[in-house]
Amino acid sequence: MAVAPFVCFLAIWEFLGRSGSIDPILLSYPSQIAQKYWQVFFITKEIYPHLLVSTEEALLGFGFSVVIGIIFGLLMGKYEKIHRVLEPFVMAAYSTPNVALLPLFILWLGIGLWSKVLLIFLGGVFAVLVNTEAGVRNTNPRLIETARSFKANERQIFLQIMLPSAVPYILAGIRLAIGRILISVFVAEMYASTKGVGFIITQAGATYDTSLLFAGVFLLTGTGIVLSRLVGIFEKRKLAYLREE
Repeated sequence: MAVAPFVCFLAIWEFLGRSGSIDPILLSYPSQIAQKYWQVFFITKEIYPHLLVSTEEALLGFGFSVVIGIIFGLLMGKYEKIHRVLEPFVMAAYSTPNVALLPLFILWLGIGLWSKVLLIFLGGVFAVLVNTEAGVRNTNPRLIETARSFKANERQIFLQIMLPSAVPYILAGIRLAIGRILISVFVAEMYASTKGVGFIITQAGATYDTSLLFAGVFLLTGTGIVLSRLVGIFEKRKLAYLREE
């Protein structure tokens, strides 16, 4: 079974931790991390305000990145003039380290919610935009020629041929964006926040609480895995539906 190597890894990690082979200040082990989860979720319940902050930031940044990325990706893929105008700006923004812009965002928007949302948005939008554009541009030209031969107008070609052809690319872009967005959440909260999962991880590292540090890291990791898996399931069902049409 695929789970067996993972269980063996956890067992070895637990044994090394309990045997004293690993310094607990440098590296925690699974039972300590599980105990920390129980403490922050069910005893002190201190994690919930931080989860609420991170969730709000991530949802806003993710929502904006998906909507804007799809819209501009479709426009750049469909219209060559728009592509030529926007591509230099997209490539320049994509090549710029987002973290370097965080101080500027704080100057513009303050240390509150929206400076972090802007950073998270930039972390995910380009993965969606570039994949959406590629999906439109990789539409089978024979399908377009066939549609035109049956007197289909440009709107019908776009909605019924180009857009469905781009769906797998769009979903792939969203899956890529999930990881980038979670990274951006951590970075934003590490530098410009007093709440959030990223803040917890930073504080845990500063106080040598490695169990809490790993708990925060695994929380982000688990979230990324679950969300990516959900998008993957939707992608399989959507592609199966499109093939049946």
